[in-house]
Amino acid sequence: MKKPIFFALLICVLAILWLLSGLGNSGNNKTEQPTAQNSTTSGTTEELVEVRVQNLQATKMQDTLNITGRTQASRFVQLKSETSGQIAELLAEKGTQVIKGQRLARLHIKDRAAKVLEAEKLLSQRQIQYQAAAELAERGFNSRVRLAEAKAELEAATSALKQAKVELSNININSPFNGVLSVQHVELGDYVTTGENVFDLVDLDPIEISAFVTEQQLPHIKEGTEITAQILNNQEISGKITFVSPTANIQTRTFQIEAAANNPDHIIKEGLTAQIQVPIQKDMAYQLPSSILTLSDDGTVGVKLVTPDEKVSFHPVTILKDNPDYIWVGGLPDNIQVITVGQEFVIDGQTVKPVQENTISDNTTITIDEDTASP
Repeated sequence: MKKPIFFALLICVLAILWLLSGLGNSGNNKTEQPTAQNSTTSGTTEELVEVRVQNLQATKMQDTLNITGRTQASRFVQLKSETSGQIAELLAEKGTQVIKGQRLARLHIKDRAAKVLEAEKLLSQRQIQYQAAAELAERGFNSRVRLAEAKAELEAATSALKQAKVELSNININSPFNGVLSVQHVELGDYVTTGENVFDLVDLDPIEISAFVTEQQLPHIKEGTEITAQILNNQEISGKITFVSPTANIQTRTFQIEAAANNPDHIIKEGLTAQIQVPIQKDMAYQLPSSILTLSDDGTVGVKLVTPDEKVSFHPVTILKDNPDYIWVGGLPDNIQVITVGQEFVIDGQTVKPVQENTISDNTTITIDEDTASP
């Protein structure tokens, strides 16, 4: 055989042997590959997502109704002269705190004392005359007509004495209750007539706050409800609602209310603007930072909780009150374990590893499994 033909046959044989060896190795690799993969899968454990949680208990949330009002005296009276005469004494001036029964001013007596003495003597005379007429009538020496006349004269003398004493007592102007003299209308030596103003007296303890509420606010206002009021001069007082008007103002369609608060030192003056805060409801709720809130797929606002079996559970909430630093929410169970950090990366029903918030240091990182996390 010629050498070129021999070499050609040899090359063909070697090529066939090489191809056959490649197919064998490929078959071996295909049977061994699943074994290696299974070994890798069985040798590792799926890592759970860590989330920060906090155990909370529902508390009573008390909302308030804010109403603008104005302070006013609980009592006001204009003290008038009950008789005519000249002011002989001024025993108190405007701004003075007075007590019930205290004498504030006195008019000149003039002939009033003499009239009392005259009335007393006349009464004594009438008493003697009536007694004599009664004795004579018993003996039959006097008619019943004369006895009746004597009795009428006695009663007239008694009435005259009372009137004279009242006229004498009217020279004194006394305080009818504890209060403050806000206005003084007369000076020493002035002549006043019957019914003329002498003093204005106000009672500032208790101090009252008057305000008006709308039809929507009225159902929350009850007599006896405890209130607080902020005065614009940074004073705060506490009191109770004492009056709720049964009828509305025709023009404004609002209802007047009044609240009373103790003011023993008369620090709160009349005519000050006050912000009344009335408690209107008490609900079981949670005070949470707004960062805890999350949205469901359909846009419902809620929070994500961790159940006792460490699964994520989405719960819708009702926002009851919104403040700059926190919110009040309702609609949750009385005791919850809420996710405070990591709620964006877990889904409803997912098993997680809860870590109490107060046991985590600032350097702790939350492990997120991207394959199971919600985008």
